[in-house]
Amino acid sequence: MSGFMDGDVKIRSPNSAISSSVQYFHLEYVTIDLYSLLTVAPMLHTLEARFVIPDLELGRSHPHLLYLQRLRIELWTITWIQITILLSSFPQLTYFAITASRVNSDMADGFAWSRLLQGIKHFEFELEFSDDAFEQQPLHFDSFRTKFWLEEKKWFVTYDRSFSYDECSMHYWSSSSIMIYPTPERIRTIVSESTASERESYYNLRCLTVDDKFLKCKLLHRHTGTKELYLSEVTVTLPTTLKDLMTGLDTSQITTCTIDPEWNRNSPYEHIEFLHSLPRLRRLKLSSISLDGFFLHQWPHIIDLEIENEFKHEFHVLSSNDVDAFCHSFTHIERLDIHSSSIPDLAQLLNRMKMTLRQMRIRQPDKINNEQLITREWIKQKTNLQNFYYTRNHWNTVTLWL
Repeated sequence: MSGFMDGDVKIRSPNSAISSSVQYFHLEYVTIDLYSLLTVAPMLHTLEARFVIPDLELGRSHPHLLYLQRLRIELWTITWIQITILLSSFPQLTYFAITASRVNSDMADGFAWSRLLQGIKHFEFELEFSDDAFEQQPLHFDSFRTKFWLEEKKWFVTYDRSFSYDECSMHYWSSSSIMIYPTPERIRTIVSESTASERESYYNLRCLTVDDKFLKCKLLHRHTGTKELYLSEVTVTLPTTLKDLMTGLDTSQITTCTIDPEWNRNSPYEHIEFLHSLPRLRRLKLSSISLDGFFLHQWPHIIDLEIENEFKHEFHVLSSNDVDAFCHSFTHIERLDIHSSSIPDLAQLLNRMKMTLRQMRIRQPDKINNEQLITREWIKQKTNLQNFYYTRNHWNTVTLWL
């Protein structure tokens, strides 16, 4: 289940006579209330999503999932008491992965974690601590160097503090750990500890942010597990092609790339040859201003495309010929996100892409008159689409499921 925005998904109050038999649930890009979901889906075996954790208190009754074995969650914040209550609700859990921000020092207690994780076979975490997390109580990193961590579980932990910001993060040294959008400053740490014997590569970093300053650091060869690439900004003319500069990077696993408009402004076509060489690239987010260069190639493997059109309040309008070129280059798009101001003939685009398109998100101006508004009736009258599901939020963003 993906492509929804916060507020699009609401879990209704549970009815004691009706519950879901869903066993596997994966939700992207939406934050929902965890316990509301657990109450209506007691048969879950696998759960992967971004959640809001309600106020949890010891001694109160909370829903238990007797069958849940695999849990991967992303949270804005969580306390140690909440994590204790949360895990006590899943007696059969064997796989647990958590990403959380703004946590306190009690989440860095390896002894407490070891007592909580006795039955867990696979564990990952990525925790970002509050700025003042260790002012009153210093970090005791040796609590992660015990027999439980190093010998029984073979889980290795690293702790980093950013070079230019007083941000701290901790994560497991395993091939499946993640760090969300690490910056070059975070990688060039002034404080770095690890319970692993060696630290030669950043194979646990899933997301990599690259700008011209980072390219000078000569660290690309260490990133062996990158799945998401963010081309941030180029302020100078590159001495050689981006493809040559990125030679040291293991690109075999990259599936997603986001291209910042600031990158396009200084190097409008430099990245295209490099992106075209990525063997597993499936998702792109880019500015419509740079689309012309993409029309020079075929992109049959791209299934998810987001076109961010606002660049200093400018909109690049796609002509009828541009739409033809777009459909010729991107032949297997399943999910498209675009602004209506870029497509005067939206009906042409929908009719051309209806065979592969599964979902389309159409952003519209907040203030728009009724004649310009894309409504369900407009789509029925202007396009060949017959069976589709339509929603529109209070920002006038239309989402179609085909």
